[in-house]
Amino acid sequence: MTKISVISLTTLAMVLGGCGIFSPEYHQPKIDTPVSTKNGTMIESSNIDFSQLEWWKKLNDPVLNQLIVLAFANNAQIQVAQGNIMKAEASLKAAQYAWIPTLSALGGGFAGNTWASSLTPQGALAASPAAQSGNIANMNFSGLYGGFVPSYSFNVFANINQAKLAKASLDMQKALYNATRLTIIGQVSGGYFTLLAQKKQLALQEQMIADLMELRRLEMIQVNNGAADLGNITSYDQEISSNQAKLPKIKNSISQTENALRVLINENPGIIVTNGSIDKLVTDNLIPANIPSSVLKNRPDVIQAEDSLKMANANVGLANSQFFPTISLTGFAGGASEALSNLFNLGTGFWMGSALVSMPVINASTYERVNVEKGGYYAGYYSYMQTVKSAFQNVDNSLTNKENMDKIYAETLKSYKAANDNYKINQIQFKAGNSALNNVIKSKLNLDNASLGLLQAKSQQLDALVQVYQALAVGYAAESELSKPKVLAD
Repeated sequence: MTKISVISLTTLAMVLGGCGIFSPEYHQPKIDTPVSTKNGTMIESSNIDFSQLEWWKKLNDPVLNQLIVLAFANNAQIQVAQGNIMKAEASLKAAQYAWIPTLSALGGGFAGNTWASSLTPQGALAASPAAQSGNIANMNFSGLYGGFVPSYSFNVFANINQAKLAKASLDMQKALYNATRLTIIGQVSGGYFTLLAQKKQLALQEQMIADLMELRRLEMIQVNNGAADLGNITSYDQEISSNQAKLPKIKNSISQTENALRVLINENPGIIVTNGSIDKLVTDNLIPANIPSSVLKNRPDVIQAEDSLKMANANVGLANSQFFPTISLTGFAGGASEALSNLFNLGTGFWMGSALVSMPVINASTYERVNVEKGGYYAGYYSYMQTVKSAFQNVDNSLTNKENMDKIYAETLKSYKAANDNYKINQIQFKAGNSALNNVIKSKLNLDNASLGLLQAKSQQLDALVQVYQALAVGYAAESELSKPKVLAD
């Protein structure tokens, strides 16, 4: 009986794994990559990896940097994704270990006695005390045997495709993990920008109320002097109350945003201390002039779609494997079985005989299972193509949106500067005695409104920046010792 070796199994796996008739060979679909986006950004052929670029650090905000580190390390959704990777890794090892034999315990015993008193002892038996005494009739004897018998018994083709399926599943879980990290970057940075905007809005709203109350006071003086109508006072009262009613809403929004950020870093609801201002966040020249084509291939959703396609391809192979028998590769004591020895010896008729004995009964449902998996691959192929096209669309839309938000901010900034100039002119005229204080306060209220408009434009610009980096899948692979997710002890 021939001993089986690891080399034999490896060779067998390579031979069978390369047979396209058992498992269809996977080919990555060809993609027609655009050369530029609608706004003129060039997509160049390059393998620059943006996934490790920590774009948020370019804004020089320590609080934002710390929040993202804490989110990477503690976020519950990232931990869930990490756990799914661990499960997929174990499944892949299980599929790979299918080539390792199972050890079956084998044991037993025997006992008996002699009954033929006329036999003549020979060899070692003749030298035994019992034989020499002549009392070999009714002599008792017993013994034990035991051990472990390794046995390889599997459907070779099913194992090959099961390993491919497990590998694709692991790759998909890694893509989901990266997608989760990318989402968390967007949620933390977007939430932080929103929080800064809300705090600035609260300050501007309170300033506007103070300016309205000052204007009402000045107007009341004129009413008392008979120089103004009392109706103006009621109009100011209405405007003051309307603006005061906005304060609780803004404060509530701040609280909700802070709590959302706290949850993202896996902390209980509480306050987020911000030392910076939204005005200090400079977004100029943060978007690269050209985009490497590798960026789109590194998007987690594109990777996930291709992994799904690989899984569908492996499922076709698994369905095809039902047409082939389960083969025992080893016999007693780990030697090669007759099945393995004659596996490729078609002249012996073993293949047909083995198929008749150990292969599942083939019926219409077996054939249809193959068709089902082929249909799954067909759907997966076009799902992948659609994902890639949607990725192109997402990138193009986000870059166009960012370009337009920059234009809106630039025009709003001009409006703000004009309002600020008008306020300064009124201050100068008042000090020169050429204008009333009321005009100064009115121009200040106009500046307050312009400030709110500029804040909104800035907030939209930052939101557009986050959308671009999300579309380009930037930063999800950035890692440090502090940002590594915590793993529970065994």
